[in-house]
Order: sequence, then C-alpha cells, then structure tokens
Amino acid sequence: MTGFSKVAVYRQELPPRGGFTPIPWTRVPSRRIPLWPFVSLWLASNIFGYFYHLSEKREYWKNEMEMDESRSCIEPVLLAEQDRITLRQYRANRDEEAKLMSDVPGWEVGTWFGSKIFKSRTYFPDRPHVLDYYGLARPSSQRLDINAGQWQI
Repeated sequence: MTGFSKVAVYRQELPPRGGFTPIPWTRVPSRRIPLWPFVSLWLASNIFGYFYHLSEKREYWKNEMEMDESRSCIEPVLLAEQDRITLRQYRANRDEEAKLMSDVPGWEVGTWFGSKIFKSRTYFPDRPHVLDYYGLARPSSQRLDINAGQWQI
C-alpha cells in the first residue's frame, strides 16, 4: 500500500460552545494621567537646584578668594626668585666676558671701553635689556627663556 488509499478524516472548525465574545466597537477613552506628580517633581528639582547652585557658588568664591590670597602671598617669593635668576645671569655674563677678553690688554670687566656703564653699583634695572641679559648666550637659550616667560604669574 502506498498511502494514497487511506481516507483523510476532516473535522469542521466550529465556533466555541456559547459563541464568540462580542467585538468591542465602542470608543474606549484613554486613562488620564494626573499632572500634579510631574509639576511637584519639577518644582522640587528646581528648588533643590537653586540651593545647590547657591552652595556651589559660595564654595567657588571661597576657593577663588583663597587662591587670590595665596597668589598675593607667593608673589614676593617669585619676584625674589626672578631677581636671583637675573643676577645669576649677570654673573655668568661677567664671568664669560672676563674669559673672552682675558687676552685684551687693559680691558676691565663690566665697563664700556674703560667707562663705567652705571653710576652706582646698586642700580639694577627692573627689566634688563635683552642684549645685556643674553649678550653672550646662545640664541636657542634666549628663545627658550623668552618662551618660558609666558608661564610666569
């Protein structure tokens, strides 16, 4: 037997006993979400944010005042250090000039062909002239020192 000889048994699909449930065709209004929780949450977050901003602003200005005070306290130390570096460079320039001009007869270190440059020994300009400061230095060190000035307070 090939299987074609079997008779297929069909069963008719019928509605369930008692019938189908009725189809809802009337309009069903959506559920209204109350607005007061969102408004109260928004109001609470704004009140919290305002007071948080006030406290952060107070902390910021406290830190800013402390930084201003520390800058004004450290400024004399930085100026003294800058003066010390300038004097050290003048000393290095003087030593280099003495080494370079050692074979020239009658040359006095720190003079311009025998005449003193400054009237007194205590006068130093606030900002030395570039040629006085870097007179005997390499141009690369001059560029490095000039560019390093942008990092000073």
